[in-house]
Amino acid sequence: MGGYIANFTVYTMAMLGLICFALVVYKKFLGGNSGSKSQFLGVEECISLAPRKNLYVVRAGNERFLIASDVDKTSLISKLDENSKPQRSEKQPGAEDLPVILDFPQKPVIKEMLKKINQI
Repeated sequence: MGGYIANFTVYTMAMLGLICFALVVYKKFLGGNSGSKSQFLGVEECISLAPRKNLYVVRAGNERFLIASDVDKTSLISKLDENSKPQRSEKQPGAEDLPVILDFPQKPVIKEMLKKINQI
């Protein structure tokens, strides 16, 4: 009886190993071109409007399109002009661009509250 269990275990492990090897080979060689970059088609910009709702600017050759994507459907909104490329500033806004409060009132609020409480 012990020999049958040992044979079953060995053959089961061999089959699982063979299945895992086949899966790795399939993903590596036949899994599609998910790893390669296309020179013709690409997503230039993407913005999330809500969970699972996105706007995409897609480039196809020399043309650009604005596409909306939702859970149920994907729809073409418009074809973009070549002159409508986004203007990017070379300097990204940072903490130094935030407004500064110069005259912040320095009132001893807690001390005044303690004085009022002690007077009661």
